[in-house]
Amino acid sequence: MPDASQPSYEELAAANAALKDALARVEALLAQAMARVAELEARLNQNSKNSSRPPSSDSPFVKPAPKSLRGRSGRRPGRPDGQPGTTLSQVEVPDEVVVHEPGPCGGCGAGLAGARLVGVARRQVFDLPEVALEVTEHQIVSRRCACGTVTCGTVPPGVAAPVQYGPRVRAATVYLMHEQFVSKARTAQTMADLFGVRLTPGTVASAVAQAAKTVGPIGHLIADRIAAAGLGFFDETGFRTAGACHWLHSASTPDAVHLSVHRRRGVAAIDAAGILPRFTGIAVHDAWAPYDTYEKATHLLCAAHILRELIAVTETASGTTAKKTKAMAKQAIDALLALKNAADTAREQGRAVMNDRARDRGLRYLEAAARVGVQATAARTSTLQRKHNALFRRLRDRFADYTRWVGDLRLPFDNNAAEQTIRMPKLRIKVSGSMRTLTGAKDFAAIRTYTATAVRHGQNAFTVLVDAMRGDPWTPDFA
Repeated sequence: MPDASQPSYEELAAANAALKDALARVEALLAQAMARVAELEARLNQNSKNSSRPPSSDSPFVKPAPKSLRGRSGRRPGRPDGQPGTTLSQVEVPDEVVVHEPGPCGGCGAGLAGARLVGVARRQVFDLPEVALEVTEHQIVSRRCACGTVTCGTVPPGVAAPVQYGPRVRAATVYLMHEQFVSKARTAQTMADLFGVRLTPGTVASAVAQAAKTVGPIGHLIADRIAAAGLGFFDETGFRTAGACHWLHSASTPDAVHLSVHRRRGVAAIDAAGILPRFTGIAVHDAWAPYDTYEKATHLLCAAHILRELIAVTETASGTTAKKTKAMAKQAIDALLALKNAADTAREQGRAVMNDRARDRGLRYLEAAARVGVQATAARTSTLQRKHNALFRRLRDRFADYTRWVGDLRLPFDNNAAEQTIRMPKLRIKVSGSMRTLTGAKDFAAIRTYTATAVRHGQNAFTVLVDAMRGDPWTPDFA
């Protein structure tokens, strides 16, 4: 007779099925958790070597492992042979000469006045003169004619108040704040320590506002220059302002830099800058989608950006196809670097095109890596795999835009020119943490547009700020 206390076969089968279902759910949850862990580890391990993050964002405590993509150049460290060095040298005509005559003769003790001159050793000391404010009084004379009319003298331009600071003091104030990124309070302190000029924070802010207003029209001229250029570089970066995330947008050419600040990152901000909407040349940028909406331009995507993304693939790919995915990323990296080396060699040899064999081989390997990479990640079973698949598809679909420089050696491999224009403004935010107001941020962008362009024309940043404070700002010659 069956034991009623023992489960029946049907009950055991049902319990076994329930356990299998529970195990399947646990395995699914574990797979999701492992994918999430892999995604978070990949995000945590991002640095300037494997992503678009700037070097300034790298942790000072965790140095990324060396992954230089540069080969050995064969050159010794230090200054290259034949390159002129820089050293302090004596001048022919010094500002002041101090003669040190010897005392009595070291042999017999006799006086040496009128003795024969044997030699003079010249030693020159370069130093700053003592700096003090120079006060110029302008007396506006009024005289009464015999006819009874009183006529006043003409007030010089820029002399608008009974007491005021001159253009060099105001230019130095702006220079310290927006060229050397000294805070408003420390700018006032620096002016006091160096020059004995006692400024209030309000005076500093007034000088900055005056400079920005004066150079504003120059910014419009620079924007027109870039919009009409045949080759332009575009980029954007976070620029915290007024306690919220804003964006600094950069457009540049070899002889012009334009910066603008906007609450938005995308099309609204680009339209507000007014350059890319009318740009018809070759626009170099990363693969951020809003840039591609401007169809008048021919697009050249930054190869350095995708190199960093491919490095990240070699470090983070996981799952059953990880080996193949990493291999395709490595093949794409090698192909891009081989093409770059061929282009550099051709330029060094004065040739207009690279070696045909190297070009065809590199392009073939790069195209194959993109195509096979798409297949290897087609399952898209995790966030990372979806990210890697999107990368390979972008390389495949935008192949011509990523390799446009291969057929025209006048074009750049990367977008470093744009990144260099925002490097110093990014440092400004790193120093201060944030711009206090949107008006202040826009003033900063206007002043940096003016000075950065001037520097590209061989001008001194402080000198052109003095010109602006005198009401006659430097104007670029784009002839």
